[in-house]
Formats: sequence, C-alpha cells, structure tokens
Amino acid sequence: MPLHAQHRLAGSRCLNIVVLFSGLLLAVSLWASGATAADDGVFPVTVEHALGSTTIETAPQRIVTLGWNAEDIVLALGEVPIAMPRYSFFESGIFPWNEERLSGSSPVLLAGRNVDFEQVAALKPDLILATSSDIDDLTWNRLSTIAPTVAYRSGPFAADWKEQTQLVGMALGKSSAADQLIEGTRAFLGKIASENPQLRGRTFTFGTYFPGSGGVVVYLPSDPRVAALTDMGLRLSPGVEALAAANPDVPSVSVSLEQIDPIDADILIMWYGPGARAAAESQPLFNTLGAVKRGSYVALEDPVDVWSTSALSVLSIPYGFPRFVPRLVEAARRSQE
Repeated sequence: MPLHAQHRLAGSRCLNIVVLFSGLLLAVSLWASGATAADDGVFPVTVEHALGSTTIETAPQRIVTLGWNAEDIVLALGEVPIAMPRYSFFESGIFPWNEERLSGSSPVLLAGRNVDFEQVAALKPDLILATSSDIDDLTWNRLSTIAPTVAYRSGPFAADWKEQTQLVGMALGKSSAADQLIEGTRAFLGKIASENPQLRGRTFTFGTYFPGSGGVVVYLPSDPRVAALTDMGLRLSPGVEALAAANPDVPSVSVSLEQIDPIDADILIMWYGPGARAAAESQPLFNTLGAVKRGSYVALEDPVDVWSTSALSVLSIPYGFPRFVPRLVEAARRSQE
C-alpha cells in the first residue's frame, strides 16, 4: 500500500476512535455524576475483609485513604478525603483524573510507602480505607485504634477495581451508588470490546522490567490489570497461563531473559519507570520476542499511561483507556501482518 494511502487509513482509524471515545466518555460522566442517586445511608455498617470485621457507626466525615487509589472511589461517590497518598510520578502528587473532582479542596498528601501512624492519628480520621494496600494484621490492628479501618478482601494489592468499589461503597453507606459505578464501568469496557472486535481472541502478556534485573516481571490472571484486559475479550498468552498454573498463589512472577520465549504473545504490554524502557530494549534477548520484532509491543512510559492501566478504578479506566486502547488496536493489527 502506498505510504500516503497508509496515512489516510491511519487518520480514518484515529477519527473513528476519537468519535467512539467521545461518546463513551460522555456516558461514563453521566453515570459517575449520578452516583448518589441510590444512596443507602444507613449506619452502622459492618464491612468484612481479609483482616477482620470493621464497623462504621456513623456516616464518615474525615476519610483517610492509604495504598492505591481508594480515593478515586471516594471522590466518585461524592465525598472528599481529608488525606490520601502522594503519587510522586505526578508533579501535583495527585492522579489527573482526580484533580477536577478535588477543585477547591486540598487533602493532605501522605508520602512514603510505610504508614506514618503519628501523622494519620494527628489527622483525627473517622474512617481509614486501605482497600488496595499491603497492610498486615499488625498494621490493621494499630490503625484500628485510630479509626475504623477497612482493608482488602482478596489479598495485598490484589483487589481489583470492582472489589475496591464495593468495599468503599459499603464503608460510606453508598453500596447502591457503588453498584451503579461498577455497572457503568463494566458497560464502558464492554462497549470498547464490542467496538474493537480486532482485540477479541488476541493473546497478550503484561509485564515490566527493572533496570539491572535479569528478567521480566510478568503479571498473572489474579492481577487486576490482566483481569481488565480479559474482560475486553483478549486472552492471556499460553506461556503466561502455564506460569499461572505453576504459581497459583501469586499475582506476578519474574522470568529470566534466558527463558523469555514462552511469554511471547500477539501483543506485549510493558510499563516502565524512568530509564527502564531503554534498559529493557538494550537487552538482545528481549528483542528476540516476536511481539517486539513485529511492533505489536505497547510500551507504557508516560505516568498517565502507566498509572491509569495499573491503578485501575471507576475513574482511572474511563480517563486512561481512551489513550490505551487505540495502541492495543494498532498492536493487534500488526500482530496479524
């Protein structure tokens, strides 16, 4: 095909994608803004989770979030946390999909991976949400002396966007509104799948690389980002399925570069921290993967791309997937060349 014809075809595809996602974003905004329509509002509520049982006596007014992106759901449900994690990849320390919803509010941003108990206690919270975190029994018990604390159900950093939304909705007394957010997000992903049939059945591997390491970290089916892609009709590569069968209790494994062949797929997706992409692509063995050689390889480097596909939520998915999916579609096309 002549080069100018290829450009026209690419432009047409881009226009179609823009029109599609404009419609999808409008739909998502409508159901997200109407999230308080069916509030339960009945307290006390008791939330069961992996570390115990937490009772919230009255509607929380001073909410602190720990770990990853519980604040997304709090904001989507019409509340504003008094404190939440700082995400250092962003200059403001705040996910861009939350900036507009925080207009006029300035929550305290909690730095560091480890919980600063004195800082949290000084905030005088009446609810602590750690629904996607790695807090253990000891940490949960100590936090619970400060305020009712809700952890994950599935496991450390294993809660997908649906589990997180359900837990936060229960804790805020807004289970019905949370269910609406879940259904809206499912519909959003379903519409992406139906409008992009070229993704259906394409195999994928989602991983990352850390400079200086001797292997690629590969995410397994229990990882939330893998589950979201299978919800869109993609299939995990057979090699990664075999890794999952051999490692049933973990969300990811490291595969040495010398044994990288089995993780090849129609589409390879890699997220990278600063400098990591160049380090990975300088490895000769990495470049032997079929997906890399034919260009059906999606490298996520921009913080928005990385976090909106890793820290999945009812807000990050509609914000980030309109950037992500066209790249998947292009990779799927190249996988068939």
